[in-house]
Amino acid sequence: MAEPAPAPPVTAPLVGLLYDERMCAHATPNGEEHPENPERLRSIWRKLNAAGVASRCVALKAKEAEDKYIASVHSKRHIKLMKEISSTIYDASRNKIARKFNSIYLNKGSSESAVLAAGSVIEVAEKVAAGELSSAIALVRPPGHHAEHDEAMGFCLFNNVAVAANYLLNERPDLGIKKILIVDWDVHHGNGTQKMFYDDPRVLFFSVHRFDYGSFYPSEGDASHCFIGEEAGKGYNINVPWEHGKCGDADYIAAWDHVLLPVTKVFDPDIILVSAGFDAALGDPLGGCCITPNGYALLLTKLLGFAQGRIVMALEGGYNLRSIANSVCACAKVLLGDKFTFNTPEMQPFESTWRVIQAVRNELKTCWPVLSSKLPENVSLRIKPAPSELYASDSESDSEDVDELLGTVASVSVIEATGVAISEHLSKMKLDDDSLAVKTNSSCSAAEQHPVDSVKVHNNASVVLTKKISDLSLEWRSDLSKTDVWYASFGSNMWRPRFLCYIQGGKVKFKTQCFFMEHWFLSLEYTGILNILRRERSREDQIQRAKRQPTKQEKKKIK
Repeated sequence: MAEPAPAPPVTAPLVGLLYDERMCAHATPNGEEHPENPERLRSIWRKLNAAGVASRCVALKAKEAEDKYIASVHSKRHIKLMKEISSTIYDASRNKIARKFNSIYLNKGSSESAVLAAGSVIEVAEKVAAGELSSAIALVRPPGHHAEHDEAMGFCLFNNVAVAANYLLNERPDLGIKKILIVDWDVHHGNGTQKMFYDDPRVLFFSVHRFDYGSFYPSEGDASHCFIGEEAGKGYNINVPWEHGKCGDADYIAAWDHVLLPVTKVFDPDIILVSAGFDAALGDPLGGCCITPNGYALLLTKLLGFAQGRIVMALEGGYNLRSIANSVCACAKVLLGDKFTFNTPEMQPFESTWRVIQAVRNELKTCWPVLSSKLPENVSLRIKPAPSELYASDSESDSEDVDELLGTVASVSVIEATGVAISEHLSKMKLDDDSLAVKTNSSCSAAEQHPVDSVKVHNNASVVLTKKISDLSLEWRSDLSKTDVWYASFGSNMWRPRFLCYIQGGKVKFKTQCFFMEHWFLSLEYTGILNILRRERSREDQIQRAKRQPTKQEKKKIK
C-alpha cells in the first residue's frame, strides 16, 4: 500500500516592508524638539533589524506620488503649496505659513518627504492588491490622517491612506478592489479621512479614538459616534469615541468584538488599510492610553480573518520611541505568521467603554442589523485600573519595557457621570444602580483613586453638587500643566516656541502677549465640572453643536 503523499510545505507569508531615510528629512526648521520627529522612523527600523524581522520581509522602495493621484483627495492649491514649500522662494516665509495651519511645521525637507509618504503607501497597497505580497507595512512620515482636502493639520501634510484608497478604487480597476476597509486606531480621530469618504459606500471607515467630550485633539465634534456618513455612504463611517484616557487592550478588544468585526464580516472588504498610529500605546506622551505590543498584535490578528489577509499598515502617530518600536515589531511578526500566546486581560473594559459601544451600536443598527442584538447581560466592568491588567507581551524584553513604562503614565483622573441617554443604555445592559454613581478612573499605575463622593447623578439626569468646584477639579491644574496633556489637547501649533506661548500666556520671544491665555490656565481647574455638564447635553444638541460636513455644492466649489 502506497504511503500518503506528504503535505505541501507551508510557505511563509510575503510581507513587504518600506523604509526610506529620505522621509527623515522632514523636521523642525531650527532643530526644536517636537514629538513628530525623524527618530520615530529610525527607532522602528533599528528595532526591526535587531529583532531579525526586517530581513524576513520583502524590502520595498519608496516612490513619489504623482500629482494626479494626490489630487483625488486634495485641492490643486494645497498640492502646489506642499510641493513648493521647501523651495528657496519660501525660505523667508515658510515658518509664517506653517503657523497658519493647525499643528504643522515645515522645513526644506518637507516637500520631498510628503510626496514620498503618499507615494509609498500607494506602492505597498498596489503590490498587496495585486497579490505580489500577502501584506505590507509602510514606515512613512509625515503622517496623514488629519490632512484635509485643502489643509494640512495635526502633523499631516497629505492624507497618505486616502490617496492610496482612491488609487485602488479609481485608477486600478483591474485589481478588482471594489470595497476597502480603513481601520484607524490612532489615538486621535482621523478627521481628514472621514471627510474624504463620508458619502462613499465603497469605503468603510472605522476610527477608534479619544474624544473626551470633544476636548481631545483635533477637538472637532464630528468625531462623535453620531456621525455615520451621509447619502449613499450612510452607515459606512463608524466612530468609537472614548470618553477619557487610560483605555487599554481590553477596551479595544471589546470595540473590535462588538462593533468592528461584526460589521466587517457583513461588509466583506477586498483589502484592509490600517492607519496605524501607535499613540494609544502604553507610555505615549500624547495619547494617555495603555495598549501593549501584545494588544496591538491581537487587534491585527483579528483583522487577518478578512480580505484574505490582505492588510496594508501605514504609519500614523506614535511618540514614545520604545512603545512605537515594540508595537510595530509585534505587528510585523503577526503578518509574518509568528505564533503569539495571547493572554486574556485580567482587567475588564471600563464601564464607559460598554456605554460608548452600546451608543455606537444603537446609532448604526438600522444600517447594520448585525448590531441590533443586545450586548451580553453579564458584562464586567473595571473602575480602577491596576498594573496587573498590563499583561506581558511575547518576549521578555517587551515585558520589561511594559514594567518600565508603568511609571511614565500620567495620572490624570477622569470624572464619569451619567445622563438620560446613558442611563438608558445602562438599564438595557442590566447593570445595577450602583454603576450610575459618578466614579473616578485612576491611572494605569498604582496611583490612588481620587474619591468623588460629593457628586451624585440620578436616573433623571439631575446633578447634585454639594461642594466647591475646586473639590471636583481632582488636581486638574497640576495634571494639565504637564507637557503630554497640553500637547494632546490644546494649542494650534505644537513646535516648542508656540507651545510655550500658550502655557506662558505669550511671554515668549517673538510672540505677542496673549491676555486670554494668561487667564485660561487659571480656568482649567473647572474642567472637571465642565465635562459633567457636557455629558448632560442631549444627543440632538450635540449633533447641532458639532455637525459640519460640507454639502455637495460646497464640495464642487472646493474642487
